[in-house]
Amino acid sequence: MGDVTQLPRDPAPRHYVRVTRANHRGYTEFQYSIGDPSLYLEMTLPPAAFAEFCARHQALHLTSDQARAVDAARQRWHGGADHED
Repeated sequence: MGDVTQLPRDPAPRHYVRVTRANHRGYTEFQYSIGDPSLYLEMTLPPAAFAEFCARHQALHLTSDQARAVDAARQRWHGGADHED
């Protein structure tokens, strides 16, 4: 069998959140990622629980530029385009 290349592990990967909207019940819908903002889970929490979640994980909120980069990466992955038509 061939060798498996292992990437070095970040001892303390950063956690990121990106709020996508507040839904009709007032819950916060957001994307949560560890290490790579382009790989995320979509989650929903009440506002107080969201604030606690962010504090517990010391999550950084994505900047507008970072959010655009995540969107562009998703577009390339799904459609092969660098922009929306």
